[in-house]
Amino acid sequence: MGTLKAVGRAKGWARRCAAGLYSLAPGHLERLRGKATILTYHRVLSVKELEAGYVQPGMYVTAETFAMQMQFLKENFSVIALGELLRLWSDGGWDAGRRYCVVTFDDGWLDNYLHALPVLKRLGVPATVFLPTEFVGTDRWYWPDQVAWLCVHARWRDEERRRKAAGALEREFPWLAGAGLTADGAGADALIERCKPQPQDRIDALLAAWARQLEVVIPRERQVIDWAEAQEMSTAGVSFGSHSATHRILTHLDADEARREIEGSWATLCAKPVAAVPVFCYPNGDWSAEVARWVEAAGYAAAVTTEFGYEGEGSAERFSLKRINVHDDVTRTPALFAFHLAGFNHAR
Repeated sequence: MGTLKAVGRAKGWARRCAAGLYSLAPGHLERLRGKATILTYHRVLSVKELEAGYVQPGMYVTAETFAMQMQFLKENFSVIALGELLRLWSDGGWDAGRRYCVVTFDDGWLDNYLHALPVLKRLGVPATVFLPTEFVGTDRWYWPDQVAWLCVHARWRDEERRRKAAGALEREFPWLAGAGLTADGAGADALIERCKPQPQDRIDALLAAWARQLEVVIPRERQVIDWAEAQEMSTAGVSFGSHSATHRILTHLDADEARREIEGSWATLCAKPVAAVPVFCYPNGDWSAEVARWVEAAGYAAAVTTEFGYEGEGSAERFSLKRINVHDDVTRTPALFAFHLAGFNHAR
C-alpha cells in the first residue's frame, strides 16, 4: 500500500509539473479552437460534506474548485447552453475561430442546487442537468452511495464481526467472491465495479442483506433535487435532460423496460415546469447502437456518453456525443484544469 501511495504521489507531481509547463506555453488552448468541449460534472461538495463520508474521487469537485473552473471557462471559452449547441448544428452559425464549451451535470444531486447554482448565476454560465426522473424529490439513494456508506459503516464494527459478515455475504452472493468487502475507499470502489454488471434486484438484495448483517439502517436524507428546485434552476439558465427514469443500466434491460425508461423520463420532464432539452444521457455511460435507436425513436435530438472526446461543427453521431469528465484530484488548479481539458490526461 505504501508503494502504491508513493507511485500516486510521483504521478501527481509529474502531472502538476507538466500542467504548469503547458499553461505557460503561448496559445496553450489553441488545440481546442473550432471544437465543442462538453464537460461532465457529478457532485459539487464542501469540505465539510467530503469529511462526512466516502465519495468516489471521480464523482466530485469541491465548491472552491468549481468556482475557479467556471471563471476559467468564462475567460477562455464561449460557454453555451446545450440547446444552443444543438441549434448551431441544425441552423448553422458555427464559428471555427471560437472554443465552445458546454457544462453538464449527471444525476441531479442536491449539491448542484446548493453549491453549483450560485456560481452559475453569478457568472452567467448556462448548464444542463441530466435527471433520473423517478429520483427527483425523493429520499432514494443511488446504490453506489449505499455501498460506500456500508463500507464506511463497517469500519465501526470489530474486525471479527466484519469478517463473519463478509463471509456470510459471499456465501449468499457468490459473485462477490474475491471482491474484498473492505472498509476503505479502495474497497468501496472495487465493490461498486463488481456490482455494476449485476441486475438491479440482485444489487438491492445485497444491500439489504449487508445492512442486516451489520444491524444498521441506511440513511434516507434527500440527495437529489426536487421539482421546485429544478424550476428555480431553470429560471437561472439551467436546462434539464433525461438520465432515464430509474438510472438502471439500459444495456442490462429487455427492450420493453429500456423503452419505458427512455420514453417515460422524457414524458415526465415535458410535463414539469422546467426548461427541458431533448437530450438523453446514458446511465453509467453504457449504450449500444440499438439503445441509441430507441432514444432517437423516443423523440430526443441527441444523447451524450461518458466517452472522452470533443465534438465539431458537423457532428454526425448525435446519439453518441463525447464528453470530458471533470473531477477534483486532477483539475483543482487552473493549470491542471487546462491540461485536462486539452486531453493530456487521456493521451495514449
